[in-house]
Amino acid sequence: MRRRSKVRLSVGAGAARKARAFGFSLPFIAVAGFLLWVPFDLIFESLTENPINVWGSLLPHLFVSAGFFLGAYIVGAVSLATVAVIPYAAWLDGTLLGERLWLRTRWVDLSTANIDTEDDPRRGVMSLLVATPNPEIQVKLPVRGVKSLPPEELLALADAITGTRVRQGSNDAAFIIADGLRSLAS
Repeated sequence: MRRRSKVRLSVGAGAARKARAFGFSLPFIAVAGFLLWVPFDLIFESLTENPINVWGSLLPHLFVSAGFFLGAYIVGAVSLATVAVIPYAAWLDGTLLGERLWLRTRWVDLSTANIDTEDDPRRGVMSLLVATPNPEIQVKLPVRGVKSLPPEELLALADAITGTRVRQGSNDAAFIIADGLRSLAS
């Protein structure tokens, strides 16, 4: 059996945006590292100074440490939100559409999934909505707008939708959407 080749779709953040997001998050990561280092230093200092007065010096440092841990949590959450643009990507592998999120990749068979489109006239973006009932997976793939897919990727997407699908009539939504993607490509 011959392995099909994956086609990476040009959705999500580009390399420049990912580099900017990573660069923007570096100061937050450095501050979080400092906020995590200070409590451990304070606790170590409290335990190594005067063994007779351990609780007198340790208890205030524990309260300060709790504040630093809370600060580290908040700064870490901000840096994770900033870097959230980095891991998103989408691929076509024959009739399968894969979407990589933070910790998982979801695969949807375009030839059997429910296909629909969604227009956002305010932003000028048209998205392809792909949903499967069992297991319930929904993928929203922007195809036209701020960063439109190139013609060869639109054609590959249209071919994946109609690849093994049987036309149910002249008003079959999947075939109408695939024809619309082909007209966008030309």
